[in-house]
Amino acid sequence: MARRGRRQRRRRSMAAQRRAIIIGAGVLGLALIAFLVVYFVMRNAVNKIAADIIWDNIYIETVDVSGMDVEKANKALEELLAEYKAQKIKLVAEEAEVEVTLGNLGFQMKDIDKLVEKAVSYGKKGNIWTRYRQVKDLGRKENKSVTNMLIEASFEIDADAVTKVVSEKFAKLEGAAVNATIKRENGKFVITDGKAGIKVDVEKSIQNMKDHFEKDWEFQGAETIKLVTTVDEPDVTKEHLQQVKDVLGTYSTSFKANNNRGKNIANATSRINGMVLMPGEVMSASDSMGSRNAANGYLEAGSYLNGETVESYGGGVCQVSTTLYNAVILAELEITERSSHSMIVDYVKPSMDAAISEGVLDLKIKNNTEAPIYIEGYTNGGTLTFTVYGKEYRAATRKVSYVSETISSTDPGKKFVATGDPVGTYKKAVSAHMGIKAKLWKVVTENGVEVSREQFNKSSYKASPATYHVGIGTDHAEAAAIVNNAIKTQDETTIKNAIAQAQAIIVQATTATPATPETTTPETTTPEGTQPTTP
Repeated sequence: MARRGRRQRRRRSMAAQRRAIIIGAGVLGLALIAFLVVYFVMRNAVNKIAADIIWDNIYIETVDVSGMDVEKANKALEELLAEYKAQKIKLVAEEAEVEVTLGNLGFQMKDIDKLVEKAVSYGKKGNIWTRYRQVKDLGRKENKSVTNMLIEASFEIDADAVTKVVSEKFAKLEGAAVNATIKRENGKFVITDGKAGIKVDVEKSIQNMKDHFEKDWEFQGAETIKLVTTVDEPDVTKEHLQQVKDVLGTYSTSFKANNNRGKNIANATSRINGMVLMPGEVMSASDSMGSRNAANGYLEAGSYLNGETVESYGGGVCQVSTTLYNAVILAELEITERSSHSMIVDYVKPSMDAAISEGVLDLKIKNNTEAPIYIEGYTNGGTLTFTVYGKEYRAATRKVSYVSETISSTDPGKKFVATGDPVGTYKKAVSAHMGIKAKLWKVVTENGVEVSREQFNKSSYKASPATYHVGIGTDHAEAAAIVNNAIKTQDETTIKNAIAQAQAIIVQATTATPATPETTTPETTTPEGTQPTTP
């Protein structure tokens, strides 16, 4: 009986397990069905709009971008940015105040494309549950308790634009620093003291603006931003200029004063006169002279171009740069740029010249001393003089000089050119220029004894032949051809002989008379001691 009871209990237990499995399977099936139903409902919900369309109730800043695609959302934000840029703002520095627009400051909304991308991708990325929750959080527009999705933008300003505004609008800020000045009058220096002032600290002001627009700014009409100012000390003080006392170097050259070239020399010299170079500062002789044009008072005169002499505005100013060069090297200032002429000049020895050509060649001088440098330049009649003043650091027993050495020379020869002048014309039109290679030596002596001799520069000048104009103008074709053929030989003796031959032909042709017809004349008696004459 006990055994039968145990068998019955096992059968009942197994039956119960089977019922439990069946019920569990049913529940699981129902759950799966429910899950699939929910999944498909959620999937339909999150895929209700196209992948490139923004869900409702999403804002970027103050712009409702609901239902927009990328292009429309970008356009809407650009329109908002345009409104922001038009907003006026006041900048204040001490007592000065200016009104500008945010656009003037280079105001921009950062990464508009990324903002739109974030709006478009909201509710579109991640698993279905995350996407559904994001979409549900947006609510519906008809629901008064809707929750909006706000995407905040960041803003920035352009440092270069702010710098430009400050430099233009506050350039005349009252109290700006004034440098001390120095001028040589009647053989003496006159110094006017400078004064400190106020200037805008552009870097700190820009940082303040950036902080304001990144943290505190809201589009709410005109605002005022105070710029950071500091004490502006003058770059040049009276104490600086009082060091200028000593003549460091002086040099003079001669020129013809009463022609265009001489007037150009005087003009360029006056523009350099009074220039001050602070320690470490570099000057450009070409820039200091100003553009060589009629507006700046320059006239046309001879100058070198591609190995030839041509007429150009400012012809002659190279003598100014050359004279300055020699004064400066005697002062032992640093030369950072210098070029020789293409052809030799006659106002200094070889390698002592300094050519300039606007935008091409320049003479640049650096103040390598610890005190200011004052450059005085003037013309007196036909003499051009430059003197460099500063603080003498060199020993009184030390002297510097420069010696020109010609290494080689080339005879340029002569060139003969046919012209329409009458046959017999033979005249020099352009002078010759020797072809020369030269060195300039810097010689230093102490107590009259040479202690060093170093090569300072090396120059090369092209040979340029003397040009002679030879006339072939005549109505006598044979005579013209004789001279023209001789010119082609470029031999001076041949040409001169041809000129003589051609002139003889022309004279012979001119003096020849036609034959006279024979006539019968009565016989006459000729007095003794006379010859017959031809009528």
